[in-house]
Amino acid sequence: MRGRELPAGRLKILLWHWGRRGAGPRYTLELARALMRQQDTDVYLSVSSDSELIDAFRALKIPTLEIKTYTGFFSALFTTLNIFSTRRKLFNFIIDNKINVVDSTMSHLWSRFVTGVVQRAGVVMLNTVHDAVLHPGEDGGFKSWFYQPFKNADGYIALTQYVGQQLSDVHGIPPEKVTVIPLGPLSGPVVHAHVTGGAAGPLRLLFFGRILRYKGLARLIEAYAIVRAEGLPVSLQITGAGDMRDVMAAVQALPDITVSNVWVPEDKMGTVFSQADLIVLPYLESSQSGVIASAFAAGVPAIGTPIGGLPEQITHGVNGLVAANTSPAALASEIRRLARDRDLLETLKAGALETAQQQFSWDKISSDVMALSHACLRAIPF
Repeated sequence: MRGRELPAGRLKILLWHWGRRGAGPRYTLELARALMRQQDTDVYLSVSSDSELIDAFRALKIPTLEIKTYTGFFSALFTTLNIFSTRRKLFNFIIDNKINVVDSTMSHLWSRFVTGVVQRAGVVMLNTVHDAVLHPGEDGGFKSWFYQPFKNADGYIALTQYVGQQLSDVHGIPPEKVTVIPLGPLSGPVVHAHVTGGAAGPLRLLFFGRILRYKGLARLIEAYAIVRAEGLPVSLQITGAGDMRDVMAAVQALPDITVSNVWVPEDKMGTVFSQADLIVLPYLESSQSGVIASAFAAGVPAIGTPIGGLPEQITHGVNGLVAANTSPAALASEIRRLARDRDLLETLKAGALETAQQQFSWDKISSDVMALSHACLRAIPF
């Protein structure tokens, strides 16, 4: 039970995530990089050997337990049969390296089968929760069970107050065990030229991310039609993977809309953001947005709906604008405001960059994770 001892010297923290692609591996990588800059901290990893970022993880040159996961149905079936061997490997890695804290940085299909060995190792276990409740279209069936927050963590990291409240209301997690630590940029360093279309040029709107109904793309297209009908100079770029059949007729009927219906990895986000003045999040449901911090890091402010955790990420009039409601008219009102007031747009761009460098900086995030780790160690009875 050595792991629960208060460390006399360096704190040893293991970041654990076995996902292959998307926000989970990138979040884990950026947090690891930031924690490595902390004093009196040793960082360890357990990641999937099939991760799209495995070369970047290996380049960190820190002790890492690589786990063979899966790339499809049949490999998932085969490797899942080895879950007991995987549990033993993780347990031994924790014990051999005298780990103090294990942070599950994002849930994985196998996570709920493995938390028991983390507990048995006698270490502090943190559970970083991106979504306390799965989004519409993702919920239901086995996935809702597999991706529930852990019931036995010593501390929970919620990315917004909204998610933290859901942890208590839906899952019964005591509020005192929940700490809100925001999501940082997942795009890596971005250099933004701050080139706009000028007062007479178009306001370049961007919709970015997976295309699912709850993200409200249809309402954004309606809002775009409103401001175009008023003769305002705007254009719209839609970038992301997903089914667009419900909106393609409306898209094709409007001018100056371009579509890139493909998955964009996090390290390519900068290219997309560099062509935008403003990102629009017309969401009908949201825990938080994984792209807001990355957009801010590129100096791109946001318009969002007053839903879920979005108003926590977007400070109205500082780094973006929050619409009055989710209607196309409300979205059009905020787009119209920035199309007519380019000075305000420039103010919001500066505010977005400042937010990314301060509130959403990985150094601040890693400091908060370390503070929580020490607090959990002190709270454990000996």
